[in-house]
Amino acid sequence: MKICEVIETIKKNCKGYGTIDEERTRDKVLYGPVDVECTGIVSTIYASIEVIKKAHELGANLIVSHEACFWNHGDHTDWLKDNKTFQLKKALLDEYGITVWRDHDYIHSGVLYQGNYVDGIFYGLADVLGWHDYVIGNKFMPMMFEIPKTPTRQLAQYLMERMNLKGMKTMGNVDGYSQRIYIPMHIIGQFDNEVLKNTEENNIDTLLAMEITDFTVGIYMRDGAQLGLPKTVLAAGHFNVEEPGMKWFAEVMLPQLLPDIKATFVQAGDSYTMLIRQ
Repeated sequence: MKICEVIETIKKNCKGYGTIDEERTRDKVLYGPVDVECTGIVSTIYASIEVIKKAHELGANLIVSHEACFWNHGDHTDWLKDNKTFQLKKALLDEYGITVWRDHDYIHSGVLYQGNYVDGIFYGLADVLGWHDYVIGNKFMPMMFEIPKTPTRQLAQYLMERMNLKGMKTMGNVDGYSQRIYIPMHIIGQFDNEVLKNTEENNIDTLLAMEITDFTVGIYMRDGAQLGLPKTVLAAGHFNVEEPGMKWFAEVMLPQLLPDIKATFVQAGDSYTMLIRQ
């Protein structure tokens, strides 16, 4: 099966097939040829240098990445032609003959699974965490959970173990307890007031955050903690929160959709290295 056929098979299993604007969608072939036989698929959150090298080791020539490859919204490369990092990354992809396709809008639009369309990223995260029974609200796009009351430090350790992380930034009362957990998408200014409103109205004590603005939601949770309220942020990071969904996609969905093509999840891993003051 050719890479272009693999991509079409994945897209046809999504709710957005036929409705997503192919001109405006972010889900484009970001690099490489599509009219070649697919030798294997690597699913990841981001086609980092290490992921590209691992794909080559595995004999895979298609990387399905949830995020952009070249560091900007829309993955435009016209402005990067003289950029050294771009030139080196491009050369590495050329050397290994690897194609990168972004699967963002389609997987979020709904993946057909067990007769229902589920957000492959957040449903997959709930699956990896074993939290499907704790979902509050939309079980097909789970963003809020009510878990058994758990010491927050213990919860953080559990999350790091299940998400395979080395560390996690926190704000607020990490020595308290967590029960109602909310994943508030992107806290980057535009919808921060809405996040505060949802946190209050739903009695949320813990945010599992992707991006977080320190001077809005972050400091709100910290102020709440200093006032004696159960408020904690576990700021795992954007890629780390969404990456388990790509693991679920590789290990659960792709074997069903493309049983004759080997699919492997390769974790891009922690974006940050934590330096501890000595």
